[in-house]
Amino acid sequence: MYFKITTIGSFALEILNSEPEGVIHSVYRKTINIQFGDYLLALQADLSPVSPVSLITELDAASMETLPVSPGLKVKVSSGILSIYGTISVVKFNFLDADLFESRLISKSPQLLRDTLKSVLDHCAAGGFSTIFAPCIVKDEENNLGAELVTTAAKNHLKACSTYMQKADYEKATEELVSLIGLGVGLTPSGDDFLCGVLAGLILTGNSDQRFTSILRERIRTNLNNTNDISRTFLQCALSSHFSKPIKDLVFPASAEDIHASFGAVGHSSGFDSLCGIYYVYTLILN
Repeated sequence: MYFKITTIGSFALEILNSEPEGVIHSVYRKTINIQFGDYLLALQADLSPVSPVSLITELDAASMETLPVSPGLKVKVSSGILSIYGTISVVKFNFLDADLFESRLISKSPQLLRDTLKSVLDHCAAGGFSTIFAPCIVKDEENNLGAELVTTAAKNHLKACSTYMQKADYEKATEELVSLIGLGVGLTPSGDDFLCGVLAGLILTGNSDQRFTSILRERIRTNLNNTNDISRTFLQCALSSHFSKPIKDLVFPASAEDIHASFGAVGHSSGFDSLCGIYYVYTLILN
């Protein structure tokens, strides 16, 4: 079985060029997660949202489900070919001619995004952390005790962080933010998605070299084991300044409607949770 990888994240390419062997970590409907060393890369169906660890294939979701792949299978990379060794057959993916998505975020946004992002969040009904920043819009399925406990805890940590930031107490401020790691449910808890957004927001606002940022990065790095493998990978990417395409596109943002559509396509609430993190940085900087 031989297929093509059509798009590859630059972070993923770095891993493939340095780790010749891996193992299937987990298999979902549209995604096959592969463990390479400390990182997970994601073989994804065509038209999936593009992230730093994406290996977008030519296969649709239905075709991905039929692949003879299961957790624990060995994976090898050689000469631009990723091979998955099953018990009966070998599934190969060629990434030599894949389009490269440059996932590293290095530029400050030329536009003041705060008002635009607030407009997007005001029209968001994804649940997660968006209910903190647009509390008038709550998705029915999120209106339960578990979600309320997560939201309340997060709100308290963010309020405390803002207070400490006003006093320039960066140690305590970052301690509050790091308490969000692993907070929430799902493949990537809302707290982790939010922190990825915070790290992106610090770059977009031109604050990536500030003392607060360096303290926050170090605290996140030392607490990565407080979340699951998939979410840990995205936090590791963010610590290396690698982000998903919707975040990268904010450097030259389009309309609020387009931003809403691009972030809304990422996970159940993951996209908007990260957008909340970016917006939160703008409130910290401008307040």
